Amino acid sequence: MNKQIYRLSFGFLSLLSIAGLTACSDNEEFPSNETTPGGIQLKIKGFSATGQDALHIYQFNADRLIEHSALRQYDAASINLTKGDTRTLYCVSGIEMRDPSNLSSAEFGRSMVTLEVGSSFAPIFFSGVAEIGEEQKGCEMTMRRGVARIDLDARDAEMEISEIVVENVPTASYVFPMTVGELDAPTTTITHTFDSAPDTLEEGLFTIFESSDELHVTVKGMARGTEIEIPATLSSVERGKVYTLRVYDRNVVLDASFSVSDWEEGTNISGGPDTAAALLIDEDSSVIPAGVKVDYTRNIVEVPASGVSGMTLAFNSDLKIELDTVYLTGERVEKDSVRQKYVKIAKQNPINTPTGVVTKFNVNIAEQLKARPGYEIRLELRKPNLSISCDDVTIRVAESPYQIETVMMAGVNWMAYNATNSDLGDQIFSLPGKSVEDTYKEAWVSTIGNFFQFGRQKGYSPWEKNDPNGNEDTERNIPWTNPDCMPVPEGYHVAKAAEWLALLPAGTQIPSTYTAGNKETIKVEIVEYPGTITDSPCETANAANLRKRCYRFESLDTGNVLIIPICGLKSNSWDLYPGYGKNKIHDFAGYWVAEDRYLWYFTVAEENGVLTSAQGQNRWNYNGFVPTRGVKDN
Repeated sequence: MNKQIYRLSFGFLSLLSIAGLTACSDNEEFPSNETTPGGIQLKIKGFSATGQDALHIYQFNADRLIEHSALRQYDAASINLTKGDTRTLYCVSGIEMRDPSNLSSAEFGRSMVTLEVGSSFAPIFFSGVAEIGEEQKGCEMTMRRGVARIDLDARDAEMEISEIVVENVPTASYVFPMTVGELDAPTTTITHTFDSAPDTLEEGLFTIFESSDELHVTVKGMARGTEIEIPATLSSVERGKVYTLRVYDRNVVLDASFSVSDWEEGTNISGGPDTAAALLIDEDSSVIPAGVKVDYTRNIVEVPASGVSGMTLAFNSDLKIELDTVYLTGERVEKDSVRQKYVKIAKQNPINTPTGVVTKFNVNIAEQLKARPGYEIRLELRKPNLSISCDDVTIRVAESPYQIETVMMAGVNWMAYNATNSDLGDQIFSLPGKSVEDTYKEAWVSTIGNFFQFGRQKGYSPWEKNDPNGNEDTERNIPWTNPDCMPVPEGYHVAKAAEWLALLPAGTQIPSTYTAGNKETIKVEIVEYPGTITDSPCETANAANLRKRCYRFESLDTGNVLIIPICGLKSNSWDLYPGYGKNKIHDFAGYWVAEDRYLWYFTVAEENGVLTSAQGQNRWNYNGFVPTRGVKDN
């Protein structure tokens, strides 16, 4: 493959202007609110809502910090500050600042932010600086993002872009607008690799610190069957700008150019947690039962599948805490009405203490339903003086230890046990700590599942004289495709004839080792597990004749084992027991298939001392009751 180099330069040369301090004129006063005696009214502009970070305001005189405020909720047009002998205001949001208590105003103004090692994204933050006149009562400050953004416009690209590399990227920057040339920061190379060639506007490929030096960008990919690289130079980078790289084919020559725009500014912040004073679970006042794990630094509570009772989550704050909203996320959460049925949260009366107000919430979570995945409960907390939530707690409930087990065999993902009905949680599950085969051995009666009439959803117990449909003319679906009539749970279907045929091709002898439909090598045999069926509801005399016999399929390629119990059939709902496995000479296992009224069957007979087998579809218009085996949907 030939490798060609296409050279180009960016069409826009962004000259980095020297950003100095905002000057506040003496007559700037904002009468929307009354100031406190000797106070200052600050008006904030250009601050985009993050929903996560507080606005930090630092008031300095020449030598020291006068006051530090962390605001989550405020009127952007009028923030009341203590004046004192304040000379400079520093505002920042989105990054954690070092302790300013021992710094002069000049030292704090030269605070730096760094790029995390290995990251392609500089942290997005806002900052602003303003000087306060001696007699000044009001000041307006415009805050800007402290980084720039690089986008890619690949809508007209006549090449398959695979990678973009940016070299000479600064690894540090001043937090507040300063002369960039004064900062001699180390540089690094950052890369964005695409999983598939982009053909749209890709926003936010990189966020980078400002720079007065050149940045070298290389677009890599394929064009017309040739690997190419397009090098380019960006003369400088200015904070708060968006640089959009457009790649296109001009007169059969690949080209690219940058356009620049102001990063779109949003509205003023309306809230968000103050990370310096977050509402954290108070370990001393909380009651955490055994088995529950709590991360007190991140407000994460992990609850086992067995649930929890009597748990108390406590918070110590300057004001009482309200539970603003409860969110539940996870599969099947809404369908199963988890919040109403299984999650109970109640608030205790707040307690005043010398260190603040302790607010407690009693949390009770019921045991996980069988076959259910884990889910999360998010508690959003609010102080009464705020109109929105200010912090949250995440409770993670583990998945049920009882999950539907499947066996991949012959390219088909079979349910490990016969179906019982359409209820996800009412299927057959392995005994605790036991394998599927051990469960068949030790709990044979309960592993058989239910028997069904073709096209109907309700199952018949193989051990009882019962008719779950009563005298009703219940809905019937032939072929068996209507979800309302399906005897297997959501996400599964009744095994089809082709799937049975893939497992055991026509003419295959039992026992034998053979090649399945997907070329997998499988060994099949008849196995009789030890012991009699003494736990059967059948009459003792009949139960003694029943044996734990099955067809055992084992993949010699994967080691997977699939058990197909020899279940026989019930000719009508009033049969007391299915009558299977009682004759060692002749065994029959029949299973419905989804297409029309087919019965897929296995039989083994001894003729002249030799075992012979047969399997296939039978179209006989059988109206009796046989089991079904589910297959997981693709």
